[in-house]
Amino acid sequence: MNNENPTLAFLSARQFAYDVLRRLLIEEPTPELLKYLREAGLALFPCEDHFPVMAEAITAMQKDLQARNLQVGTDDFEALHWDFTRLFIGPDAPPAPPWESTYVSRDKLLFQECTLAVKSFYKKYGFELTQKELEAADHIGYELDFMWNLSQQIVERAILTPELTDETKALLQASYTFLNDHLLAFITSFCRELHNHANTPFYRQLSLLLEPFLRNDQKQIKELVNL
Repeated sequence: MNNENPTLAFLSARQFAYDVLRRLLIEEPTPELLKYLREAGLALFPCEDHFPVMAEAITAMQKDLQARNLQVGTDDFEALHWDFTRLFIGPDAPPAPPWESTYVSRDKLLFQECTLAVKSFYKKYGFELTQKELEAADHIGYELDFMWNLSQQIVERAILTPELTDETKALLQASYTFLNDHLLAFITSFCRELHNHANTPFYRQLSLLLEPFLRNDQKQIKELVNL
């Protein structure tokens, strides 16, 4: 983080946050990821003072991880691993479906209009899915991965040019639009299902962290580029 340049500090902080969030929702947790979050990662997550619920959620997630043995095969680790699998994958219909289509489309079918709109947005900014034939593009993990990808490009440009260039502003505007049209279109419903069905404090608290972060991020982008 760059404390001498508030704009760069903000852009770097949001890049880090999206990196954490995408890793938590794009695939099943690994001991390496959970140990990193327990020891350093969650402590670095940017929490705004006017959103105490974010800091409270981070503290609760850390507390849950600190109380667990995170080695593969232990009950502590397997409880987290199973909670993710049950919530988002199956074997039964996942109680917290991770696809935007499930919440915004009338028929709740994947690979239809919503999925195609998300995929088209990705393509416009050179973002490609490595497993596109296996998973719908509007999976929340991929949508967060896309936001991280945009944030990475934004930070790279901001490091080179302290003043926001038109190109950097365009990427921030794209981030704002994607948040507005896609992630924020279903995040309230998704987080409600996640909170109601999670068996572990870690994933229950993640539901309380995710939405305020995304809404605050959109608000700060709007103020930064005068949208």
